This record gives sequence, structure tokens and C-alpha cells, in this order.
Amino acid sequence: MTVIENVIGRVAVLRGGKYSVEVDVITSSGFGRFASPIDENPSLYIAEAHRAVSEVDEIIGPELIGFDATEQELIDSYLWEIDGTENFGHIGANTALAVSIATAKAAASEKNLPLYSYLGGTFTTELPVPILELGRGEEFDYYVMVRDLMEITDVVDAFNSVLENVEGNTVEAYSKATEKATDELGLEVALGLVQKKELDIETVLSTVEDNNVAYIKPIGGEELFLELIAGTHGVFVDGEYLFREKDILDRRYYNALSIKPINLGTLTDLYNLINDAKSERIVPILSEARYESSDEALAHLAVGFRCPAMVLHSNSIARLNELIRIAEDLGERGRIITFEG
Repeated sequence: MTVIENVIGRVAVLRGGKYSVEVDVITSSGFGRFASPIDENPSLYIAEAHRAVSEVDEIIGPELIGFDATEQELIDSYLWEIDGTENFGHIGANTALAVSIATAKAAASEKNLPLYSYLGGTFTTELPVPILELGRGEEFDYYVMVRDLMEITDVVDAFNSVLENVEGNTVEAYSKATEKATDELGLEVALGLVQKKELDIETVLSTVEDNNVAYIKPIGGEELFLELIAGTHGVFVDGEYLFREKDILDRRYYNALSIKPINLGTLTDLYNLINDAKSERIVPILSEARYESSDEALAHLAVGFRCPAMVLHSNSIARLNELIRIAEDLGERGRIITFEG
């Protein structure tokens, strides 16, 4: 049986020394655990974590005992009902996400399935393209991606090659290093840019056009996004800023959207947004939060929900190990998703 018998909360430590909540969901023969990430720097560290644990132990847990762990959508909707606000303002999105993913893990455990297979079903065979953080500058953060990825480890080789060849902390320096990596490895290595402050449209356009850029996450108004979509070819324009600031989900403005599970609250909300993006022909890119635990669920979410790419910070590249394990588990059935702008 997949009936929930107990729900336990505890304080968890995240990357960077931040605190969050970890949740255990226990069924008769299944077990799930998840420590929720945090995307922004919390003002109350340990106090907020302890408050979240109290919510789990005293309110959420008792309410969920007796639920079937496989009824993910029902449980997730009930979390919203328990919270009673429009943005998880009461129990917190991190608490909701911890309970939601731990529940899915418990159900998967009960069925002796890896999480990605439980979420995606029998025909889940596609692996996302990793986009790895290289470094940080004043105007942009720099990432590396490989368009013609054959093995997950190809992107690690590209990452190392770029860092060995880069001479300076500028877009131009990283661009040249990606071109050298392309020659050295025989792979199509390209640069990703995450804009950190507003720049004039011509500067952003020329930066993309004059360098080996295949991915950009801009900051600015609708006009900037329209110009980038119209003025570039084969470049992923990530619309997270427009979606977050103006709730715009429209292929006319951007063709990719980085999605952080912590910003949604539950697995059902994550699944729905990914499908909404796909219905607009926008590529969903699963992305890490600012502060993460060592949990391996992100790779399973990317594979299970068929996200063509996932973004990792430079200090968490070891997360690729779980993606490599999933690839091994899939064997000849597994293939890396074609990632074309």
C-alpha cells in the first residue's frame, strides 16, 4: 500500500551555510526524503527553518496521514488548501516543495522505480543537455554548453577546456576560449550569458552577434526580447525575467524559459508550467536555485518531465553524476535531447 503513515520535518543545511527544511514521507514499504532549496538569501536563517519544521510536524504531516502517496495532484492541491494563500505565503514554497517531492519519492520507492521513471512513465528515455556555469563578470555570468553532445561527460570536457584556455574575465575572452575548445575537442562548444544588469539594446545585440553565444538570459523590457528573437539565429533567448516580472509566456518574445522548482511550490505546479511552456513552443530549462542541498532529485525531474536542458552552478557540477547514472540505467534506450534554438 502507498498510504502515507508518517511525515517528519527537520532542519537541513544548504550550500552556502543557509538553512531550510527537509521532509521524510513514510508509507508501509516506501520512503521519500527531500531537502528544499532556497532561491533568495533568507533574512531569518535558523528561525525560518525551525518554523517550517513545526509546520510540517504539527499541521501538514497530520493532515496528510492516510493519503495515497501516488495521488500527487490531490496532495499538492491539498497543500495549497492548507496554506490558504495565493503564493504559499503561510507555509512557504520551500516547505510545500519538500513535502511534494518527498511524497513522489516515497511513491516511487514503494513501486521500486527510480524517481525519473515514476514521474515520466515507460517512455522516459530522453536526457537533458547540461549548461554549466564557468565564471562571473560585472555585466554577465558565463556558462558553457555543447550543442552536439554525445555523452554527458562531453560538457565536462568542454568546461575544463574553456577554463584552461580563457585569458581574461570578459565575454570576448570566454568566447575565444569556447572556439579553442571546439577545435580541441571536435565538439560544438558555445557560450551562455546571464545578464546581471540592464544594458542598452544595441550593446546586448552586438554582444550576442559578435561572439560565440548560443544562450542568453537577458534583463530588460519587451523590446529587447523582440529584438533578440528577430536579430539572432539558433540562439536560445531565456525569458525568465519577462515571465517573472510581467507574467509573459509567449514565443514571440523568447524561445526558452529557465524554471526553478522552488519558485513554483509543488511538483504539480512545476509539471503544469513545463507543459504550458511546451505548448507555446518554448524550451523549458530546469535550473538550480541559489542555495541547494546535495539531493539528486533535480536530474530526475529534468528527465521525468522531459526538459531539454538543465542549468548547474560551478560548485555543483558533481550533480552530473546522477544524470550519468540515469543514462547508464536507460542504456541503449537513452538519448540526449536535441537542443536547438
